[in-house]
Amino acid sequence: MTHPNPQTTRRAGLAALAASLLLPTIAWAQTAPATATAATFPNKPIRIILPFTAGGTTDVLARSIGQKLSESWGQPVVVENRPGASGWNGMVAMARMPADGHVFAVTISNIIYAKSLYADLPFNVEKDFAPVSMISRSPVALVVLSSFPASNLREFVEQVRAHPGKHSYASFGQGTTAHIFGETLKLDARLDMVHVPYKGAAPAVNDLLGGQVSSAYLDTGTVLPLLQAGKVKVLAISGTQRLGAAPSVPTFLEQGYKGFEPVGFFQALAPAGVPADVLHKLSDGIAKAVQSPDLKARIVEMGQDPAGSTPEVLAAAIRSDAALFDRTIKTSNIKVEQN
Repeated sequence: MTHPNPQTTRRAGLAALAASLLLPTIAWAQTAPATATAATFPNKPIRIILPFTAGGTTDVLARSIGQKLSESWGQPVVVENRPGASGWNGMVAMARMPADGHVFAVTISNIIYAKSLYADLPFNVEKDFAPVSMISRSPVALVVLSSFPASNLREFVEQVRAHPGKHSYASFGQGTTAHIFGETLKLDARLDMVHVPYKGAAPAVNDLLGGQVSSAYLDTGTVLPLLQAGKVKVLAISGTQRLGAAPSVPTFLEQGYKGFEPVGFFQALAPAGVPADVLHKLSDGIAKAVQSPDLKARIVEMGQDPAGSTPEVLAAAIRSDAALFDRTIKTSNIKVEQN
């Protein structure tokens, strides 16, 4: 059973924090003229809201894309890290900013299945956000230190079963894909482990390397440099096929565990109401950045599949993957504490 964690989001605290974030941005949005057009966009600095801490894969992608956009459009691009509440803090603030295309968020796919986990969200995914572009797709990997006495998923399960309550797993946030997969394995393999959520991948990695947690579920972009440096072992990845950058690592499915078929993805979302022509110009700019030879190569090296999609393609992926994750959540009976 997962023990209560002091970092668990509290409903009252989240509501109060969301309200404090919304008040100034609501006033800004209400007074901003809705005159943005593709012909004049962008005509001021662009802000990328990152709802996680600096240093993780999402941060690297956001800053790389920001640099490319600045070079293409001649406007400064500022990345703002606003971590907290599984990424909700930054997303709530972004959704209430002016819908002129000059502000968007780079985030992960946990937001698309949030309604399956949380009874009371401070936003409505369908109404508050406009899909811009899928940036890349990335499996989630189960990782342990190189010294951990297991070299595959079967041995890991045996080791954890032999020491109930001793082992823990880190995720990059309460209610994230990593959390879902961690609870799925706990239930399917009947494991007694403690879930330790972090505000992003970087602090989770720090505690894994420091021995504060036994294992971690991390995106492959974060994992591959650690694997190449010989610091960790990757026991399994999500998805239905092996990763080209780490072909020796089997999937959960190959090792007999279902429910791990979905992969996470990185995406750009804007406030709802951005004019369609501006939205497509922003999407085109992000796609051009993602498909540029140097950034594309970097994304592949990080173990991801570069995308750079249209808003319509991202919208379709959100609907499809939301259904997949929803089934996994319900089958595994995963809940996120909010009291």
